[in-house]
Amino acid sequence: MRVGMIALSALMSALWIFGLLDQLHSAHATMRYLALSLAIVAVAVWLWQPKPALQERFHNRRNAPD
Repeated sequence: MRVGMIALSALMSALWIFGLLDQLHSAHATMRYLALSLAIVAVAVWLWQPKPALQERFHNRRNAPD
């Protein structure tokens, strides 16, 4: 892992923890913050998944010259 990626991960983790600590004044605010964080991570993982080969094959077949 590159040093830049480690530094970016450390910065993002520190900001996330700071934001979580800022939300501890209320149980509802804390749960909203955690739910939003989980939703952001879920969307990021979904977007970073590789495309299945089957979809690429059909995509290439549709766009192939006749």
